[in-house]
Amino acid sequence: MREVHTPLGVDELDVRGTPSSPATISDNIQQVLSTLCGFWKNRRTLLKSSPSGILFTASPQLEDVYHIVGSGANDDYQGPNIPCTEVLVMGHPTNTGDIWVRPKKVATVNTAWPLVANDVMGLTITNLNMLHILTVVDGEKAIIAYSM
Repeated sequence: MREVHTPLGVDELDVRGTPSSPATISDNIQQVLSTLCGFWKNRRTLLKSSPSGILFTASPQLEDVYHIVGSGANDDYQGPNIPCTEVLVMGHPTNTGDIWVRPKKVATVNTAWPLVANDVMGLTITNLNMLHILTVVDGEKAIIAYSM
């Protein structure tokens, strides 16, 4: 058994201890932790598995889907302040022109990815406010799906 002097800080684990009173962790748990913990934004996160121990590697579950409609020519849309992990943007099936998609910066026809009707683009971003969509033609639509 090993002693851990740094608090683990992973809510899903049933390991008790404080900096003044180290937690004791079995060798089995120590091995699992070293291989199944991720680290992001200065925080440990557990990687998830099925009850039979199969590691989940698929995309997260879809959180929501919504549509936007361009108002006026050359309308720049910026997503709302919603944390996310992945985003799909689709050109609406009734569009007659392109919509232009870009992460983190204002989309233009010279700097963004074009989507025609029924085209789909996937992005990995951490907040929907990083998503920019330019609709060149008034009334063109984009369908946005995101996961958390």
